[in-house]
Amino acid sequence: MRTYALHQARSAFSEVFDRALAGEPQRVTRYGKEAVVIVAEADFVPPPQKHGSLGALLADFARQGAFADVDFSEDKIRQTRQLGSDFMD
Repeated sequence: MRTYALHQARSAFSEVFDRALAGEPQRVTRYGKEAVVIVAEADFVPPPQKHGSLGALLADFARQGAFADVDFSEDKIRQTRQLGSDFMD
């Protein structure tokens, strides 16, 4: 991966762009620190998500039996103060 300072990348943007399209990511630094990496769109596209939402993810997790060892019985839940007591005078 070739590295350019920001001012170099600006002046040679066509070269940076062409190299990225050719499949070679290009790093651009700012004030001597790594700032961005320029890559081709084809290399950037993230893999499709398996689950459309958090709910779908949790439902799939439950179908796999992942919650089987969790005890949800009421005797494990202890109420230490009356519900809503934080708002009462």
